[in-house]
Amino acid sequence: MRVGVDATSWTSRRGFGRFARNAVGRLIELDSETTYVLVTDDAGADADELPAGAGVCRVALARRSAEAAAAGSSRGVPDLLRLTRAVRRERFDAFLFPSLYTWFPVVGVPTIVGVHDTMIEDLPELTVASRRERVAVNLKHRLGIRRARTLFTVSETARSAIGVRYGIPAAALRVVPEAPDAVFAPRSGPVLAGGLAAAGLGPGDRFFLCFGGISPHKNVESLVDAYAQLRGSGAAGVQRLVLVGELEEGAYLSAAAAVRARIAHHALDESVILPGFVSDETLACLCSAATAVVLPSLAEGFGLPAVEAAACGAPLALSDLPAHRETLGDAALYFPPLDVGAQAAVLERLAGDDRLRADLAERGRAAVAARTWDAAARELAALVAETVRGA
Repeated sequence: MRVGVDATSWTSRRGFGRFARNAVGRLIELDSETTYVLVTDDAGADADELPAGAGVCRVALARRSAEAAAAGSSRGVPDLLRLTRAVRRERFDAFLFPSLYTWFPVVGVPTIVGVHDTMIEDLPELTVASRRERVAVNLKHRLGIRRARTLFTVSETARSAIGVRYGIPAAALRVVPEAPDAVFAPRSGPVLAGGLAAAGLGPGDRFFLCFGGISPHKNVESLVDAYAQLRGSGAAGVQRLVLVGELEEGAYLSAAAAVRARIAHHALDESVILPGFVSDETLACLCSAATAVVLPSLAEGFGLPAVEAAACGAPLALSDLPAHRETLGDAALYFPPLDVGAQAAVLERLAGDDRLRADLAERGRAAVAARTWDAAARELAALVAETVRGA
């Protein structure tokens, strides 16, 4: 078999970029009987960032494809035609889109499409900047789903939401679950100290950590409010709040300005650290040392940051979402994402109870221990084979 793969999201720092790199990377290594060809733009990932066992088809585009696809489905028609023609020339037996977000039309080849969530459809004002862009991205999603031979998603929660939104029977939507990358493991000693220093922290600092993006749907402003409330109450053991994520406007809708304004409103500039984007190694160190990782997001298709933090042994405080409950169960404390008082109460409880934190850390690591990208790759390999056989 000769299978094409959309690799235009390979360098994306979002969850679907992680999925492409990890699940597809392992797929290519494990399924040695299939020839995989990664289709990307000529300014995409460097050769050393791509799996050694795959072929690469680079397409000259007017705009970097990952940026264009992320910014409200704003690929130009000429670029769409270049991608479509390039895939047709390759004469693949099937074509895999790891994510619907970077879908483009493919003609004459059965497609396997990953639909990670319904976030744009459910929270349009918090995910896509303008009404015109929302119309474009909704059209792209509907076309991608309608034209797919095979569909998959990343959790039972997402499968249910996608089924309701698009009227897709559960049996027609397979689950390829995500997992923590191997880099997410507990850190200690000089390695830990170095990672903390890279984020502006010392070995003895106590801090709450939030990561996964500073976008409107991540609801980081509510965490700042809860942290301010906690500090105002005089609770013991509270020191810093670390908010990891891009702080510059880019291809995705950003809440960085609103978060900065909220920090200033509460006069927390000396207490809140904004390191921006950090490496996975630094992030693993932060998770390993945090008093708790706090993720107040309004919606998740899978909730990969929570799983990554748990793999590092971090106690977890999570917004009460079905996706978080599905992956972590009783290994976290939960709060309604818009209830600042409830969030502050959870933070206070964690800050003052060493035994609770240790128990949650142990439960969290156990909850995610069996999750591997190899399992995801094997499920993808089965989907690819079934799609080709049914062509």
